[in-house]
Amino acid sequence: MTGPDLELPELTPERQDDIEAALFADIRAEVSRSTEQSQRRRRRAWGFTGAAAAVIVVAGFVGPALSGTGASSSAGGSVGLYDEGAGGAVAPEANGDLGGDGGGGAEENGSTAATGREVVATSSTVLEAGDPAAAAREIGDRADAAGGYVESMNVSAAPSAESSGDVATSSGDGTWITVRVPADTLSDFLADLDDVGEVRSSEISREDVTAQSTDLRARISALQTSVDRLESLISDAATTADLLTAEEALSQRQAELDSLRAQSDALADDVALSSATITVTEPGEVVAADPQGFGDGFATGWNALVATVNGIVLGLGFLLPWLVVAGIVLTVVQVVRRARRRARVRSGSPEA
Repeated sequence: MTGPDLELPELTPERQDDIEAALFADIRAEVSRSTEQSQRRRRRAWGFTGAAAAVIVVAGFVGPALSGTGASSSAGGSVGLYDEGAGGAVAPEANGDLGGDGGGGAEENGSTAATGREVVATSSTVLEAGDPAAAAREIGDRADAAGGYVESMNVSAAPSAESSGDVATSSGDGTWITVRVPADTLSDFLADLDDVGEVRSSEISREDVTAQSTDLRARISALQTSVDRLESLISDAATTADLLTAEEALSQRQAELDSLRAQSDALADDVALSSATITVTEPGEVVAADPQGFGDGFATGWNALVATVNGIVLGLGFLLPWLVVAGIVLTVVQVVRRARRRARVRSGSPEA
């Protein structure tokens, strides 16, 4: 041997076991770290995928809503339905529906009266008739017979209704009539319009004015008490100055009281008599969709695809500022976490 002989320490079985245990521990730690990193990458990929899918879904809903292509909903509690198969309009109200059974409206208004609610009901109806002027006069006569009256009416020679699908819409001023009928007969009155012509659409809206009416009555009561007191002060006034001051205050209070009473009377009239506006049109040609083949189907599908893509793009544009803010927040969180991790590693290295 060229170098001095080296004497190695004896490798005892205990030392071999220690080396083997340390080696296997290192392997297990390495496998655990690899598995943890793989799971972390997998969770991150799933998170990004889910976030992207959520953004696309939200954009798909937000885009049509922003562009006005989404389904419109009735405002103020208005509901309008039409069932041509039943041969007339079906206009659901608060607790019942407008159907062939004449007792529905009375039952509903009875339940309203029983609960002490005050509701103002208005309706809008489109009616097709061969002679719109005669139909309007017939509607006015029916309103008078029901205990109401004709509030306004317009009869003119207007073009026939423009129709698309199952629902017709009137063009121009045309012929229309607004009547006031007792609230408990509104449902029956609208249901009977099928005898005058063909109801193409019907809508009823209801507004609960109980709180407004109660507030008016309370203010009227308070002002009436104030007026009574001022009248008593006027009769007991000792000086001319006191008399003039009391009369001026009484004049103001009386004017306010008269105004509130007028509002209360008008509101009570609206509650007692429902308003119904009926637009009468001549029958128009119904245009039915009739695709002719593969070309029309492809064009329809392409238009739908373009509209959907436009909605998603619009929605993404709406969400982009929010995504930028979210990305900045996530970046800051990641930087802080990594800084803390490096600080922990540095603080633990001397001990190693």
